[in-house]
Formats: sequence, C-alpha cells, structure tokens
Amino acid sequence: MAKVETKEKKITSKPIKEIPPESAINKKSTKSKKTTQSLEKPFLETIAGIGPTTRKRLEEAGYGSKEAIALATRSQLTEISGIAEKTAALLIREARARFDLGLKKGTDYEVAAKTRVKLTTGSEAFNELLGGGLETGSVTEIAGENGCGKTQIAHQLAVNCVKYFDQDVIWIDSEGTFRFNRIVQMAQALEIDPEVVLSRITVGRAYNSEHQMALTEEALTMVPNVGLIVVDSLMSHFRSEFAGRGTLAERQQLIGRHLSFISKQTEILNCVGLVTNQVSARPDGIFFGDPNRPVGGNVVGHTVTTRLMIRKGKDIKRTATLTKSPELPDGKIEFSITTEGVRDYKK
Repeated sequence: MAKVETKEKKITSKPIKEIPPESAINKKSTKSKKTTQSLEKPFLETIAGIGPTTRKRLEEAGYGSKEAIALATRSQLTEISGIAEKTAALLIREARARFDLGLKKGTDYEVAAKTRVKLTTGSEAFNELLGGGLETGSVTEIAGENGCGKTQIAHQLAVNCVKYFDQDVIWIDSEGTFRFNRIVQMAQALEIDPEVVLSRITVGRAYNSEHQMALTEEALTMVPNVGLIVVDSLMSHFRSEFAGRGTLAERQQLIGRHLSFISKQTEILNCVGLVTNQVSARPDGIFFGDPNRPVGGNVVGHTVTTRLMIRKGKDIKRTATLTKSPELPDGKIEFSITTEGVRDYKK
C-alpha cells in the first residue's frame, strides 16, 4: 500500500515540474517591457553614433523627430554647430527609411479633396470669388496697403472659424493689431457669445522674426483643435530686420522655411492658413497694372496657394482681386467692412 501511494505521488508531481518557475516568468516580462520601451524611444536615441550633445543641438534647432529630419536638407542640418555632413546624410537617410514621404495616387488626392471645406468670409460676393470661401489644407495670402482692411478680414475669419467650424484659432500678431473689442462686435453680430470666441483664440505677440517663427511652432503644440492659423503680418519683422541686398538671401531662406512650415501644418491638420502681407511700390506698375506688389518676392508667391490683393475705396467700400489660385480664374469683386464685420457692398 505504501508503495502504491508513493507511485501516485510521483505521477501527480510530473505536471507540476512543467510549470515554468516564477523567475523565468519575470525574465520574460522584463524582456517584453524592454522591447516595448525600445520601440517607444525617440528617433534620435535609436541612431548609433548620435550622442546626447548632438541630440540636444538638433532638438533645440527643431529637428528632434524623424518627420522633421526626413523633410530637411543636408545644408539645413550642417548649419547646426557640430553636425558634420556625413552625420547629416546618415540622419536623413535613416529618417526617410522610417517615414512616409508622401507618394500617392491621383485617386488619393480625390479622396483628400472631399475632406476639405471652405471657411466663409462673411460676404457672398467674396465667397463666390474664392469658390465658396477660404479652403482648408492651404495658405491664403491677403496683401494690400496700410488701412485697406487686411486685419479686419482676419478678425472676421477668426469669429467665423469658431462659429461655423467649432474649432480654435492661432493668431500670430507681429504688429500689435489684434483687437479683442473687434472680436466682440463681430461675434455679437453673429449672435455668438464673445467670451466663448475669445477663449478659443490663442494670440502670440511676436517681437522679431525668430520669435515669430518660434511662436508659430509652439502654438501648434499647445492648441489641439486648430481650424485657422493667422499670421498678421507675415513680412513685417523680416522686412525691417533684413535690410539691403547683402541680407536678402538669408531673409528669403528664413521666410521660405517659415511659410513652408505653416503650409505643411495646414495640410496635416486640414485647417485654413491665412497670412497678411504688406506691399511695395512697383515703378513699372505706374502705367501698367497695379502699382503695388506684395513683398517677399517669389518665395512667398510660390509658397502660398491663393493670393488676394485688397484695395481701399470710398468709406466702407473695398475691392478684392484674386491674382493666384490653382483652380479658380482671376477675378475682382467689391465688398465692405462695417461695424458688424465683412459684408457685401450695397451701393
């Protein structure tokens, strides 16, 4: 009897030995945790040969992610102190291997186009000129002389964004022209609570060109539900800080980078981009066409999607001329700026 009992104990003890010890389970879980943690590592930490000092320099210059590096050029990275051309080439190659560079079929663009909507200006005639309003996923430039109503239009679009899109607004103010009382007037005219509108507009007062660029990038990390990005005005600081032909190349490079960033964000977020711009006198335009032209040269002209010229008329009358659009014909309409905001012009 004793032997039989012993046998039974031996038989029942076999499956117990097959269960892995607790230490082995802990080792496996630790290993899986390490694997998960390695997958979550920032891009720069996964590149061999990139030390903490180089990482810090890249991050401070705005190249901390694979997306930013994949879309950068070698010259942009080598401008950063301590980044050799060989290192820049390695970083760009690795980043592009892990990033979708955006090759798409024409049908994909058809699908994307259906997600784009138009932000009303407040004037039916103005909307008709723009094919329904300002389109999301693109940058519209409004240029004109001082006092023609560029900032007034921007105020109206900010209120309209909150009312009709139910989204937030980022406003980069380079000239100190943002006025809360104007927002209040326009909001009241549309029967929407002014406090609600003001609470959904994030304003950054830029005091120089570098500050302007930094504020734009910082605001986009703070505001999660962006429907409209306003830069009023785009060229004010660049124009005053980079005077003379000797600094023209540097100025154009910076403004190109700034505008490209805004353009890219409007596509990613599917929001409206609006930049106001100053004009300069064009000697050859005195007898042929408009004597004024937007400042910023070809860099601005090529980067913006849509370009409008605003001219001031008598009293509340304004004229808007569409001079550039990838899908709309050039045109010209009249509108007005009243106490209530942007409206149709009534003769």
